[in-house]
Amino acid sequence: MNIKIQEALEKKFQDHDVIFWYDERDELKESFDTLVIDGVEKCHIQSNEFEIKYKITSNTSKTKFLVYSNQPKPKTNENWLLDLELAYHVFHTDQEAIILQDLGLDLSLRELVADHMLFFKSKERIDKLKELLGKGDVLRDIRYKMVAVTLNTDYVNLNTFIHAHGTAFANGNEKLQRDLERYELSDFYWKQILNKFNYSSDSPSIYDFLVEAFSDNFNVTDKPSLSKETRLLLSLWKDTITYREGFDKISAKIANDIQIESALNTLPLEKAVSDELFKLTDKKIIYDLVQRLITNDIANDTLQSYIKQREHTFWYRPHFEAFYESVSYAAQLMHDLQKLKIDFKSIEDGLEQYTSTLYEIDFLYRKFILNYRRTNQDTVLSELAEKVEKLYTNDWLLHYNDKWQTVVDNLETWPVKKSFSQRQFFKNYIQPFVDKKQRVFVVISDALRFECGMELNTRLTQENRYDSEINGAITSLPSYTELGMASLLPHTELSVKNGTDQVLVDGMTSMGIASRSKILAKNSGTRATAILAEDFMKFSANTTGRDFVKQYDVIYIYHNDIDDTGDDTTSQDKVFDAVENELDFFMDLLKKISNMNGNNMIITSDHGFIYQHETLEESDFTSADIKGDVDKHNRRFVLGTNITANDAVKSFTHKQLGLESEGDVLIPKSVNRLRVKGAGSKFIHGGASLQEIVIPVVKVNKKRQDTTAQVDIDIIKSSDKITTNLLAVSFIQTDEVNDKMLERKIRASIVAEDGTLLSDQFTYTFDIKEENQRQREVKNRFQLTAQASGKYKSQRVKLILEEPMDRANKWRVYKEYFYTLNISFTNDFDKY
Repeated sequence: MNIKIQEALEKKFQDHDVIFWYDERDELKESFDTLVIDGVEKCHIQSNEFEIKYKITSNTSKTKFLVYSNQPKPKTNENWLLDLELAYHVFHTDQEAIILQDLGLDLSLRELVADHMLFFKSKERIDKLKELLGKGDVLRDIRYKMVAVTLNTDYVNLNTFIHAHGTAFANGNEKLQRDLERYELSDFYWKQILNKFNYSSDSPSIYDFLVEAFSDNFNVTDKPSLSKETRLLLSLWKDTITYREGFDKISAKIANDIQIESALNTLPLEKAVSDELFKLTDKKIIYDLVQRLITNDIANDTLQSYIKQREHTFWYRPHFEAFYESVSYAAQLMHDLQKLKIDFKSIEDGLEQYTSTLYEIDFLYRKFILNYRRTNQDTVLSELAEKVEKLYTNDWLLHYNDKWQTVVDNLETWPVKKSFSQRQFFKNYIQPFVDKKQRVFVVISDALRFECGMELNTRLTQENRYDSEINGAITSLPSYTELGMASLLPHTELSVKNGTDQVLVDGMTSMGIASRSKILAKNSGTRATAILAEDFMKFSANTTGRDFVKQYDVIYIYHNDIDDTGDDTTSQDKVFDAVENELDFFMDLLKKISNMNGNNMIITSDHGFIYQHETLEESDFTSADIKGDVDKHNRRFVLGTNITANDAVKSFTHKQLGLESEGDVLIPKSVNRLRVKGAGSKFIHGGASLQEIVIPVVKVNKKRQDTTAQVDIDIIKSSDKITTNLLAVSFIQTDEVNDKMLERKIRASIVAEDGTLLSDQFTYTFDIKEENQRQREVKNRFQLTAQASGKYKSQRVKLILEEPMDRANKWRVYKEYFYTLNISFTNDFDKY
């Protein structure tokens, strides 16, 4: 029994009560004899037409009839059952007919099946085609869907076919090309490419076509050989998750074969920034930007705008982001240093200037070095890195800390009783919560300097339902861990234990969590404790965490990643990576605190630090000629009794530093280091530089309502008609980006009302901080496809602005603007 016939008939009987089956070659009589279908009576035509006709027409039951003949079908005027045939259904059992009936297609398409019989030999291919077929499909539609099955694409459109075909070729897979030829679909496929892209060749190949497409779109000044539709083809390819790897590979092969490097060597930077086809273009842009920056031959605004243009290009992330970021931060640092001219009048003045603007220099340097390291300190950036290092060291660290040193030199005492002093931390920031009987969490990060705290504050203000503000404070001196940590605890007096660098708080040791918990419990006047951040993070927010928290009103949480990394000579080069990790950790920690019903949080530090990436020169070290009884000898401070030195250091007594103990302290002037055997010299703290003594105090409050919003994007629309195949659109960012008004990323394109994409796509992150609205205008020209002046001419279309969905690789509609297409036919012609 032929299973296919059985299945085909069972399916047909779902829609028909009577089926006629003409087996004219008498090949399937045995199949008819063995056929059994529930509810179906078989009738064999053997000169008994009237009997069969009576049986069918007089039937009042639910019985269905299969009328079989193994004789040639009678002529129309001799067919006594013609009226029933016309009223019901005729079943065919030639191979083409069975396939068409299985697909639900009209028998008039026999020639289609015959032309592509090898395609239909596979049940898997037939089943896939069946899923794609729709009502009203014509011959071209069916062949399109056969190509989709052959190329194994999810979408039935020519662009996707080429993306799949090109990706397979890039991966060394020639099977798709062979399959197109085996199934006799190759001529159809290349004819579609000819019609849409104007590609013609005696022996067409996917690679030959793509070479022309890439060449046309790279060298836009020459007369193109293909239609402008290739621009959209290549643009969409880059954006497809399935085939983007293929684009990368094919682009690299074409770049090598057409010697794109030679073309890039003569291409001006101003034109190169517009190309998105070749990875080498990014290398060319980065090289040119670096060279111009080194020779001071490019304005900072121009450079930043070029980098902004590259932000959403194909290879930006992950291949070149660190390179562009390095150049961007280096340019901004050089620009800011060039216009810097300041003097310091007092401690208060220095604190004010550093916390309002000057910290940005250290921030920019940290970000430059961080990204430079992420490029594996690539050679293309090495000369720029040398220049940045020299500028940062000589024009910033040394020059301005020399100026700052004059303020320090003039001090009789260190200002520990001033409101901005670290020593006043508990009184100024924690006591108000204790007085109001509100719980507060204090997070202390070892060596979190002010500029790092400023970045954390920026992150927090942009986090919805978090209120955050930052103040600067001046640490105790020397700016080392033991004294800084003690200064943050509630106390009446501090002293250094004789013969050591350990600090006593009201006579109690302050080393370790247990000691600090004891001090907090005794001196805070409330239920208070201390805990390591790692231990706190182990709590379950809803159970053990809340049980722990409800026992206390003040909880000090300590974390040591930055200082731990920087103090180790084997890891000091990773200190800026540690800062990034610390900021990420804080975001997780604060959310954990919030989940334990913690609403009030304060983040601060024991001290800051100086870090210089390059190996220090001999001139960075100082010889202080120290004499006396030394208890602690650090690169940035010395503790002891009756110690003296030359004028390379500033000398204080303990009393001058607000300590109740007896002894002397020596602080190297400016940013100089003392020689200490075995100690690291790149990462230092303990001295009186602004980077070491200015620390952040970040006050965070968890809110119940939204605290942030995204900027709105609109367009300037001068007309609602599109009259050429290029549509210029001006996008307006209606608000300036600030702490509470956040950036918005959009993807824009022109789409027909049936969803067909009619233009290339424009992706942009609107993060402009300018107050003037005209400076928040971004222009783009959309290239429309030939369908815009053909199939969709005079129809209404939409300019759709989409935004990315949170935590999903999808986009949702943000805004829509309607236009009417009214493009003249002459715009369909390419350049002549």
